[in-house]
Amino acid sequence: MSTRLPRSVAAALTAAMLCGSLSGCSSLKELTSSSKPLVGAKPSSSPSASPSPTAAATIQAVATKVATRPSGPLDTGSVVHKLKQGTFTVQITYWTTDNAKLYTAETVKNLNVAVHIEDTDSTHRVNVSTFQVTQDDGTKRAIVTTDSGKFEVTPPYPYNTVVTVPAATAGASALTLTFRLDLLVETAPKSNSYYRSTALDTLTLPLLTDGANE
Repeated sequence: MSTRLPRSVAAALTAAMLCGSLSGCSSLKELTSSSKPLVGAKPSSSPSASPSPTAAATIQAVATKVATRPSGPLDTGSVVHKLKQGTFTVQITYWTTDNAKLYTAETVKNLNVAVHIEDTDSTHRVNVSTFQVTQDDGTKRAIVTTDSGKFEVTPPYPYNTVVTVPAATAGASALTLTFRLDLLVETAPKSNSYYRSTALDTLTLPLLTDGANE
């Protein structure tokens, strides 16, 4: 004949047996308590890390700097440079019908160049013997054009030409053009004797790169 134990007694005995088989169990109350997490348990989730306001501002500043194209001398269509050459001044006017704000390394650029002499009289003849343009994109340097001869620029005569600048190295962010003018200046009126004066000028064109804004 079997004797059935009350449910409360059976539960107590089961808990006691389980406690005896576990190390570190001091009481039935400790084993059955649900107020403490299990030993070694890890939180189910942790808050995700987010950049501090300072770090976020720095990232934004760097992104803005990288993505912004600096202004260029031909953004308005034209620019005038004046070069002092001893007793006279060489004025060079550059202009283009292109939209210089859209220049990229791959773009073929067309520039108009006009040269005239200031601060001198018309009795001393002045000639351009060489006009040369060199381009430098930071990776490659090459001569774009060379015009040699004897071109009269005694006031009021100008020297006018059109320069076609070929594509630069892919990925270049700027293109520097160097203009060289070799001038023959008469030493005395009607002497047919000349001295040489070389005028150098540069024009740096910013280029759009991937992701850059105008």
